[in-house]
Amino acid sequence: MTMTRTLLIAALALGLAACANDATPTATSDDNVSTAGDYTELPAMPAGTYTIDAAHSRAEFRVRHLGISTVTGRFGDVAGTVTVGDNTIETNATIDASTISTGNGDRDGHLQSPDFFDVAQYPEITFTSTGVRAGEGNTFTLLGDLTMHGVTHPVELQAEYLGSASMMGTPKVGFTASGEIKRQDWGLTWAETNEAGEALVGDDVTLMIEIEANGEAPAAPADSTAAE
Repeated sequence: MTMTRTLLIAALALGLAACANDATPTATSDDNVSTAGDYTELPAMPAGTYTIDAAHSRAEFRVRHLGISTVTGRFGDVAGTVTVGDNTIETNATIDASTISTGNGDRDGHLQSPDFFDVAQYPEITFTSTGVRAGEGNTFTLLGDLTMHGVTHPVELQAEYLGSASMMGTPKVGFTASGEIKRQDWGLTWAETNEAGEALVGDDVTLMIEIEANGEAPAAPADSTAAE
């Protein structure tokens, strides 16, 4: 009996020791993983000034309708430049507010009216970058001033450099960017509700931007035979 009790006590002690060992975290080599904000270098991008290619660029937005569905709209005319320097990037973009399209003519007309963008008085939406923060890999945060409906506020866009290419000798670069804003901050304050008091149009707006931009094609070499 005494021997049996001794064996049981020993087994219990070993079990408790094993549990204690399992609960103790083990140090790994992953303790030096970088965290957001530690990055100092932007993606490697070919330097130069690039002109936004409107045919291959888009500016879209999404907003809730009655809180149960999403309306997606886009602007058909995006212009501007992207300038890439030594670990810097600057962007200036202009959007023709009258080109707004959501796939519904009546809704588009309402959005163009003074209830929303008032395109007759405020025909352009502009974005001018004011700074940049490096991120992980090909990502970065683009800081800038967004002017819409005659009101300017700072915004931050989460951007990604997609790469570079060329077409018929013209160098190209590509980017995407997205961000969140509240439309009423820019004076788009129309806020009708249904019979249950639910907002017809949400205040939170998601911005989605894709840019393909063209650099200057290399100058053709001089014809060395012309003087002969």
